[in-house]
Amino acid sequence: MSNVDATGRFGIYILTYPGDYHLSTVLVESIKRLNPDVPLMIIPGEGFEREDHPFDIPIMSEPTGDFWRSVGYQDRKIWAFQGPFETFLYLDADTICTKSLDKLIERILRQEGKFIYVQPWMDDEEWKKVVRDPSHPDHEQLVRNALATVGKLPLMEFDPEHDFLAHSRFNSGVFASRRLTITEADFESLNRAEREFYRKNLGINDWTWHSSDVFFRDQGRLNYLVDKRAVPVFPLSPELICRAGGDAVSVTLEEVEQGTCDFHVVHWTGTFPSPSFFSGMPLFRLFALFETFVGRRRGQHFSAGYEWLHERVAYSVWRKYYEELFGPMSLGERLAWSWKDFKRLSRLVRRSFKLIARSLRN
Repeated sequence: MSNVDATGRFGIYILTYPGDYHLSTVLVESIKRLNPDVPLMIIPGEGFEREDHPFDIPIMSEPTGDFWRSVGYQDRKIWAFQGPFETFLYLDADTICTKSLDKLIERILRQEGKFIYVQPWMDDEEWKKVVRDPSHPDHEQLVRNALATVGKLPLMEFDPEHDFLAHSRFNSGVFASRRLTITEADFESLNRAEREFYRKNLGINDWTWHSSDVFFRDQGRLNYLVDKRAVPVFPLSPELICRAGGDAVSVTLEEVEQGTCDFHVVHWTGTFPSPSFFSGMPLFRLFALFETFVGRRRGQHFSAGYEWLHERVAYSVWRKYYEELFGPMSLGERLAWSWKDFKRLSRLVRRSFKLIARSLRN
């Protein structure tokens, strides 16, 4: 796009590691096709080999700060706040672009001061209305689900003075912000407090970046830091509309190529495509039926109609880009990925029968 240059005013970061290269390479390709002039940069995840990877875009240098270098796992996405781009969009590897990001970039370049653009669960005023009214029919479920996306109940002991439900919570897989909106000192201070809380209150000495006994990892910590630092929060929409993988929407190649999608990004969030035979018909239908039966009873979001889709959302788009990049999927590769999904399906089937048996007993 003509008004975006390569001087560092704006860029897109993607965190990836070898286990999700089949997603992140296609994400990079989808952005290049829709916004070819936008600078991209990879944040190297755990296991990333700087001398052996499939990307032809810059890889972020290791941060200079001692604490920044120690950050691991999904929290490494917070490196985006110390990267070279003055303003940025961050995308998890399990996303794909389906429409131009021009309007979002234009809005970001006009934004002044510190900010963060996010995907809130709902409008903030509606959120407050439900959360503050225990008699509201959606109150209990909203509070339960909201806390689950930020952390577990020890949160209230970790910071008794903080209202974790003061504002609508947001997903950390897609967000935009400005450099140093969250600083190394901000994150390091929280990390010290969290480790100390684990030792003194939970009796856990071996804290790791995978630990989630308090915060729901990077998502919980980012929500908390944004609140504590009073960062102005704005919705990504309407300039960027993101659909979760559990939303019952289908995406055709024609819509993407013609720019007629009514959303810009698909965030698969656990329902991502792969070379597996279970990503398309007829096996996807079988998988989706059990996935929604179990998932909805665990509070996971699947829109009505998801189980009747013909393929994982945007699978045909993903597969086209993937095969153009790497060639046709080999039978061995498809069988290897299918075996993983078969094992997942087996667990879902067992869980379904247990749920049915429990309901019959009750």
